[in-house]
Amino acid sequence: MNSSPWLLLLLAGAAEAAAYRGMPLDRVLEELRAGGLELLYSSDLVKPWMRVAAEPQATEPRARLEEILAPHGIRVSDGPGGTLILVRDAPRAPRAAAPGTAHRPAPAPLETVVVSASHYLLGDEPAFAPAHLSNARLEALPEIGEDPVRAVARLPGVARQDFSSRVHLRGGADNETLFRFDDLRLYNPYHLKDFFGVFSSIDPGIVSDIRVYTGGFPVHFGDRSSGVVDIAPRLPGARPQGQAVLSLMTAGVALDGGFAGGAGDWAFAARRGNMDLFFDAVDSTLGEPDYHDLYAHAGRRLNGWLAVSANALVFDDRILAFDSDQEEEARAEYRDAYWWLRFDLGEPDGRGGRILAARTELESERDGSAELPGVASGTLSDERHFTIHSLQADGWWRIGSRSLLQAGGEWREQRGRYLYSDAVDFELLFLTPGASTDESRTRSISLRPSGHQAGAYLNWRFEPAPAFATDLGLRWDTGSLAERDGAQWSPRAVLMWRPRDHTRLRFGWGRYFQAQAINELQVPDGEVAFQRAQRATHHVASIEHDLSPALTLRAEAYRKDYDRPLARHENLLNTLVVLPELKPDRILIAPDAAVAEGVEVSLNYERGNLAGWLSYTHSRVRDRVDGEWLARSWDQRDYASAGLHWRNERWEASFAATWHRGWPTTEVQLVTLDPFPLAEAATRNGARIGDYARVDLRLARRFVLESAGEITAFVEVNNLLKRNNECCVEYQIEDEEEAPFLDVGARGSLPLIPSLGILWKF
Repeated sequence: MNSSPWLLLLLAGAAEAAAYRGMPLDRVLEELRAGGLELLYSSDLVKPWMRVAAEPQATEPRARLEEILAPHGIRVSDGPGGTLILVRDAPRAPRAAAPGTAHRPAPAPLETVVVSASHYLLGDEPAFAPAHLSNARLEALPEIGEDPVRAVARLPGVARQDFSSRVHLRGGADNETLFRFDDLRLYNPYHLKDFFGVFSSIDPGIVSDIRVYTGGFPVHFGDRSSGVVDIAPRLPGARPQGQAVLSLMTAGVALDGGFAGGAGDWAFAARRGNMDLFFDAVDSTLGEPDYHDLYAHAGRRLNGWLAVSANALVFDDRILAFDSDQEEEARAEYRDAYWWLRFDLGEPDGRGGRILAARTELESERDGSAELPGVASGTLSDERHFTIHSLQADGWWRIGSRSLLQAGGEWREQRGRYLYSDAVDFELLFLTPGASTDESRTRSISLRPSGHQAGAYLNWRFEPAPAFATDLGLRWDTGSLAERDGAQWSPRAVLMWRPRDHTRLRFGWGRYFQAQAINELQVPDGEVAFQRAQRATHHVASIEHDLSPALTLRAEAYRKDYDRPLARHENLLNTLVVLPELKPDRILIAPDAAVAEGVEVSLNYERGNLAGWLSYTHSRVRDRVDGEWLARSWDQRDYASAGLHWRNERWEASFAATWHRGWPTTEVQLVTLDPFPLAEAATRNGARIGDYARVDLRLARRFVLESAGEITAFVEVNNLLKRNNECCVEYQIEDEEEAPFLDVGARGSLPLIPSLGILWKF
């Protein structure tokens, strides 16, 4: 397939206008892509330290590009739709195309093609492919508050409540997901943390793409047992550029550029939430949320094999919150700060690595009071401070054209302080395992934990034949926060087989350990000691088939078995409360085993200006407590998601629909008022509230401003059909003329929420 004439003319114009000698290779490719050139390549292929060795002498556009890439062992291949695919120069005998089908270039060994510059798609990678959410796709999805992490809930195997950005990956608790930004671990990265985590702390203006592993992830990801949300920062351009956004929910600006002739780069972004202004506009009585986040980056390439950067990420929150009945009031302040130095190393012979040295500071203060007639009344004060120093190193060595060896390690030194006190009187108690049995409680806890965590891994990717690839890894972890934690070994293995050109089969098995981090002790629930690390074993099998160049079908089955699951505390009925620790339905769940299993089927389409998806998941997740298997509160038995995105030169429209079975709940009834009100609970999570369904819509119009960039005006409507989805169950004692009774009823989720805004890219 030959590239279209307009593509070659575009490349010719860009080549004539630029002097490339000495420029970073990724910058040159970014400039060509920004000019409209359809280049597809991998960030494992084009490294940040690569430079253009000499000014190309060829006059034909493609020949000039090939001349630029040749010293780095990269060649140009034709892709679909006139695109040019950059692959490692490791030729092999081509396979014969089936009669009547177009020839598709054979994939380069251990490499993957990318949908945009330096961002993974991982379509042919040996390990289980993560879901890929590019910046363009994140921008197009209709999500409340333009939150990029909320988009993760559109994927198969992911569960989330409307009020929160926190996600459950294939039945795991929300703290079983590893969040990383620029390869650095983030701890509880949400704004308004103790108030449902309404939005993530990640500014969409600094996101290049998000890769989501819902299971079977490689050994260089450690210390979490369910999944990974890996966020890559946006690459600065060679020339100053940026974007600014203003909407009902958020306002922010992101700027970046280069210096020192392209040897250095910088980036800065600042954002504030507009929920406080939105609440004022609608005269809300729910409180005054105020949150900000900042990002800064400065980098310099020191020579042909070493680049260094300094980075900072800061989140700051202040909130005054009330419940809908004005019976609870809470104030809180949060400040998370991440500071890190990053060193990227690489050699032309396929050796490379990175080193991250970081300091993390997490601070929070929270206090509040509750006056719930017939239920409970009390106060609490909660103060926490944590400091985490970490060192992380990763390296890789390509051995020949079909083998890649990876190794790395990480070390964290952690110190913290907990100061907590509360006093509460219960006017109602629940007869269910794990609930409080005392009519009143007073706690005063002061802790200063400290300790370390360390890990190391070795991974080997090998392609013994064009149709087979393996990914074999071993990870070691240890820590000192929990007294009984010793060394944990985590072997993992994946086999990929291509029985034919358009079909990929993957089989994976792996062990995953998760220890409590310094900030995860549930002190408000009386915990004073860290628990032993939990262990999960993943079994995954998938098949992926390209029905056409634009349509891909994927089916995946999984099972996740837990040994020694971490005990947790949660509310039996109403999860949407301001001060959950002061409620009588707060219970301890201490399972001795757990299992999550399911089947996911998805269909993805992308061609020209139209893209869409359709997916269905059937799954269940259960805890075994005292020999009885009980559903977890986020058990999502049946889930379906669909979406459609269309765009042309000026207009853009996105439609997304979600449906799932109702959330689990527990049936309760008042059994006595004398001598004290007692409610008896049936089997925990043995019933279901109403099914959930939501339709969201986004419309946008772009206006080109020539040298000033372009402005996109957009309007979004979440829950377009105004469906009253049930999220949970609330309760209270009703004392009327007749005998008092326990009033239990379903509570609605988010109503129709409109938003509009403008995005200026310059």
